[in-house]
Amino acid sequence: MREFLRTKGFKMTPQRELVFRSFFELGKHVSVDELYDKVHQKDRSVGYSTVWRNLKLICRVGLAEEVNIGDGITRYDRVTQAPHGHFYCQGCKQFIEFNVEQIVGILAQTARDHKFVPEGFKIEVQGYCKKCRGRKNRSAKTEKPHAIERRYDVP
Repeated sequence: MREFLRTKGFKMTPQRELVFRSFFELGKHVSVDELYDKVHQKDRSVGYSTVWRNLKLICRVGLAEEVNIGDGITRYDRVTQAPHGHFYCQGCKQFIEFNVEQIVGILAQTARDHKFVPEGFKIEVQGYCKKCRGRKNRSAKTEKPHAIERRYDVP
C-alpha cells in the first residue's frame, strides 16, 4: 500500500495507514462515522476530519467509491473487479450485492443505440428484504406485480 500511494503522489503516514487498514478491515458499505469509530477505538488522537479526508483519498486513488442510496448517509464501497449492484433494504439498512453482468450487456447495447459512451454506472435498488417485508406485514402475494416498472424516484 505504501508503494501504491507513493506512485499516486501521496505519503503513507501512521494515521493514514490506520485509516486505510481500518477501512479494509470493516468491509463494504462503510460510513464515515463507522470508520471513525473503528479508528478512534485504536487511536483516540485521530480526529474525524483526518478520517474523512483519508476516506476521500481512498476514493481518489481508486480503491473505493461512494454509494448514495437516498437516505442521507454516504457510504463507501471497496472497488472490486466484478461489477455489482446493490439492493438496499429500507427497513434493516442492509446492502445485498448482486451480479450485474446481464444488465451491463443491456446498458452497453442501449448506449450504442444512442451513440453514447458511458464511463461508469451504479445500480442501487431500494426496497425491503424478506425479513423486513414480514415485519411490515408485507408478503410477496400482496405486492403488486412489476411494481419496480411503475415507480421511479427521479431527483
